[in-house]
Amino acid sequence: MIFFFFQAPAVIVILAQDKTNGILAAQNMEFVAEANGLGVLYSGFFTMAANMSRKIKKAIGDPKRKKVAMTLVLGYPNVKFLRLTPHKELDVKYM
Repeated sequence: MIFFFFQAPAVIVILAQDKTNGILAAQNMEFVAEANGLGVLYSGFFTMAANMSRKIKKAIGDPKRKKVAMTLVLGYPNVKFLRLTPHKELDVKYM
């Protein structure tokens, strides 16, 4: 299954009975990972494949009542940005 994850050192497969709760959990995990310098990729392809394949479900130990809500692929990015994109100055009036 390594080819699914671009040789990333860590993968988190989020299982949930309610897909919305699983996706919200994934979003919070992404915020924490990025705040700690990790790059995160949402792997919708693997999520879809895991929900359709009995072989993958068995490999990840998926309980029958839960579905794969989202898959996060984590690692330290190979790219460093030297500066942010230019932004226009805001025109704000405080009252």
